Amino acid sequence: MLKQTVINQYGNRIHDAASVMPDISSKNILMGFWHNWKAEAGQGYQQGLFAEMALTDIPENYNVIAVAFMKGSGIPTFKPDAYSDLEFRRQVGVLNAQGRAVLISLGGADAHIELHAGQEEALAYEIVRLVETYGFDGLDIDLEQLAITHADNRIVIPAALRRVREYYKKEGKHFIISMAPEFPYLRTNGIYLDYITALDDIYDFIAPQYYNQGGDGIWVDELNLWVTQNSDTYKKEFLYYLTDSLIHGTRGFSSIAANRLVIGLPSNIDAAATGYVVDPLNAIEALSDLEKAGNPVRGLMTWSVNWDNGRDKHGKLYNWEFLNRYGYLTGGETPVPEGPSVPTGLTSLSQTPSSILLSWQPASGVHPIQSYQVYRGGVSIGVTATPTFNDSGLKPDTDYRYQVSAQDSQGGNSSLSTTLTVRTLSSGGTPPEWGTGSRYKDGDLVTHKGVTYICVMVHTSISWWAPDKATSLWQRA
Repeated sequence: MLKQTVINQYGNRIHDAASVMPDISSKNILMGFWHNWKAEAGQGYQQGLFAEMALTDIPENYNVIAVAFMKGSGIPTFKPDAYSDLEFRRQVGVLNAQGRAVLISLGGADAHIELHAGQEEALAYEIVRLVETYGFDGLDIDLEQLAITHADNRIVIPAALRRVREYYKKEGKHFIISMAPEFPYLRTNGIYLDYITALDDIYDFIAPQYYNQGGDGIWVDELNLWVTQNSDTYKKEFLYYLTDSLIHGTRGFSSIAANRLVIGLPSNIDAAATGYVVDPLNAIEALSDLEKAGNPVRGLMTWSVNWDNGRDKHGKLYNWEFLNRYGYLTGGETPVPEGPSVPTGLTSLSQTPSSILLSWQPASGVHPIQSYQVYRGGVSIGVTATPTFNDSGLKPDTDYRYQVSAQDSQGGNSSLSTTLTVRTLSSGGTPPEWGTGSRYKDGDLVTHKGVTYICVMVHTSISWWAPDKATSLWQRA
């Protein structure tokens, strides 16, 4: 029925470069999401601006592109925002000719997807229509929040994808099926498992999002430690042990074979609230350790290619940082660090109305670390030989932004650490009371029920996110 319907609609089907569905089955993957909407100021988590670009502007090391998004009320659909149908298809064809796959991503963070039993055929038809119109090579399930379990989505979507896969199989083509769930939904009995189970025999890979989960994480017996997603200090351990858990179905997580697993990371600090890997060696070494343990994964995914070449709020280009760090996965040699690593774990040990005591994890490198440069508001305020610094002479109840870089004995300098924002205490010496409707940033201190808490994930407070309950947003100071 599906095939007959499609042929009636496309009696004169286009046969061009976009008609090819590239084979990625034996390839490492560097996957990037692509934005089908215009950039506007303030869209970044740090008020940066992502880059608008054609698909053909995406560097070749990105060999899987997920176009965001297929969505809408009723049967979800897609339409290019900035290009005609023919021009968009031409761009897909250019990537296909290079052996790169272009997927349509279903969902997104703000998508309302509501499908009901009986709509399987209609959804399958729409997916095939999009493939025939634009040249897509597969579909990525990127449902979030309520859309995951809404209505009959967990039944209709897998059933429709089976129809589409079978349709193209008869034509000698392989329609790619992938998923990009947030990692907490992959725990034992997690709500994404219905999709994985329903498509277990045919999906190609899963790219869990290792970001935007704040203090959520994993308990590691070997370390006797709860390792959180937003920890810079234990970033390598988080990446390694969460992936190891997913591969083996241990530590409370379901199982995904290593050769069907891709790790999802944000491109930079504007692309996600938390999850950015400050020191790329943490990711590179985690991938290497997984391979040494006999469990090499397929590669990395990032949100997004647009953010990878975007700008921060000061106008400074991110300049394809994610690609430059990890592009070796699909071409080139593993990078060897020459200078010191980026200092991680920047935190405030204490505050007074006029001072802030900072601390961070020591940097490392080929040559001995000689000193650390401390920056406040982007301006250097001092040098220290130890990983601590006391900034004094400050104003009460005021936010201050800090970063740290390391220098080795040969004069090599690291990149700047992630920014830490800390507020000095009020003149009375105590943090302000927590309240609803307030915008809190990483490092903000509040008092709640007589206890001082520190914010670990940017958010706007609501009544049921009180510090004593929302442990992913607040930690005791």
